[in-house]
Amino acid sequence: MKENFDRKTGIGGSDATRIYQGEWYDLYLEKIGEKESADLSDILPVQMGIHTEDFNIRWFEKQTGIKVVAEQVFIKSKKYPFMYCNIDGVLNEKKALLECKHTNAFSNEVKTADKYKAQLQHYLYVYGADKMYLSIFFGNMKYGLVEVLPDKEFQEQLIAAEVLFWHLVETKTPPPDYVEFKNFDIKLKEFNDGRQIIPLLTRESAS
Repeated sequence: MKENFDRKTGIGGSDATRIYQGEWYDLYLEKIGEKESADLSDILPVQMGIHTEDFNIRWFEKQTGIKVVAEQVFIKSKKYPFMYCNIDGVLNEKKALLECKHTNAFSNEVKTADKYKAQLQHYLYVYGADKMYLSIFFGNMKYGLVEVLPDKEFQEQLIAAEVLFWHLVETKTPPPDYVEFKNFDIKLKEFNDGRQIIPLLTRESAS
């Protein structure tokens, strides 16, 4: 992550996952500064992922022959400056990225790609990439690799959700505790703020 970057000033990849999962209210409180983000410094799986990331990158290069030309690349969306991403690796393949994960030994490629779907699609959209490789360590005995392509329909739903969420943050309008992602189906749209077609949900409208 960019040094001294304040996560409260935008929506990153892990935030996209929480928005996708419907955890709007807790994330909203964190963004407006009324609740501290969870302290992950003593969460072993998180720290394992952080401390094995460099090795993961080197292993990916060795297994695939694809070179990582830049690491920990921070970028903001040109269209939506509040959307940002911190890319583990930019590759020598045109418009291709790398995301590294270290998960438990009992998971698999499909489960892991699905778990991080929103984060990966957020990165692909913000960066404008054509593909992303998901490089995965399962425990200490198995390695997996998944090629992820842009899902335009899912991205449209995710962008609509992120735009609405950030509108609520900027206007300090508390959202419901939980927001179903299917609310952002392309068939369910209302005009908002002249910039994006999105459904408008608030704690009041949800009650």
